[in-house]
Amino acid sequence: PCEICRMKLFCNATSPFARKVRVAMHEMGLSDRVEEVLTDPFAASPPPELLAANPLSRIPTLITDEGLALPDSKLILEWLQATQSNRLPVESARWAAARRATIAEGVIEAAVASVLEKRRPESIIMPAALDRQADAIERALDMLALESNALGDPAAVPSVANLTTGIALAYLDLRLPYLNWRQRAPSLIEWFDAFAARPSMLATARRQVNRQARHHVRRKTPDARDPESRYRSRTRRTGA
Repeated sequence: PCEICRMKLFCNATSPFARKVRVAMHEMGLSDRVEEVLTDPFAASPPPELLAANPLSRIPTLITDEGLALPDSKLILEWLQATQSNRLPVESARWAAARRATIAEGVIEAAVASVLEKRRPESIIMPAALDRQADAIERALDMLALESNALGDPAAVPSVANLTTGIALAYLDLRLPYLNWRQRAPSLIEWFDAFAARPSMLATARRQVNRQARHHVRRKTPDARDPESRYRSRTRRTGA
């Protein structure tokens, strides 16, 4: 346990919602003030400490240095932005940035929903549900690509909108590589590759991501070796 930490973050190594908070705290210089508690919210018996803080059994959940339990990534970021002096930059085009953040958050939500759907027994996986999520992701990528100029310099501390966009793309690489977002949205590639190399992203990356990704089909295209792979169930893993 961290002896100097004053906050506690329930998270896991793969949740994009948790990673969004972890990266934000790293960018704000708060990494040494938070103890990360690796947690499986999908366990048959979730940790009592998590349930006491968040009866929904979801991650991330942050317990602040004042003992306040915050049970959602957007809520946690809002609290950090309101209470910390070294906050993430706020874009001048506030509502346009908020819209981009919402679209990127929707990519994360649709990708996680796809992952969870594929963990059901193969006989009851709903292809229509997976198709709907994939279509939503692709439409969102099209919109984000059209506004790629708004992402600005990846070497700069990211805004919430840029942070959410980067986390969404990283999660697609991890869990849904067959969607091949780079082919769909090439204007995002250069920005994302530089963003993914930020110390905050490297510090929160899951180890051996490339090895894990080899267990997935690479692309959702007519000539893929297994074009129906997005409908196949996956061995259950901890977290999303």
